[in-house]
Amino acid sequence: SNMAKNFVCTGAQMAFVAPAGGVVAGKPIKMGSLTVVPLETASANVEFTGALSGVWSLPCDTALTTVGTAVKWDGAKLVADTAKDADDFGKLVSSGASGYAEALIVQ
Repeated sequence: SNMAKNFVCTGAQMAFVAPAGGVVAGKPIKMGSLTVVPLETASANVEFTGALSGVWSLPCDTALTTVGTAVKWDGAKLVADTAKDADDFGKLVSSGASGYAEALIVQ
């Protein structure tokens, strides 16, 4: 058949090696310009599975209440995309008024 033979995977979850300081399950990190949510906790230089897509419930600045708002991750919570010292994450799919929001990773 003429089907492509170079497909690797969907890219939804992939294996990575944890950076210095390790990773914590459910806490977003940046690997280069990739947004990665580790599915398990791992020490530095240990392989872990990371999600590259999906919707995640995360701590959020309570001022962010509009679905579709672009957000960054500052290491502790989702913040406005104008924030300095924060990494691109994606878009809110729920209000953050409660202190938590659901956000879609956008690479």
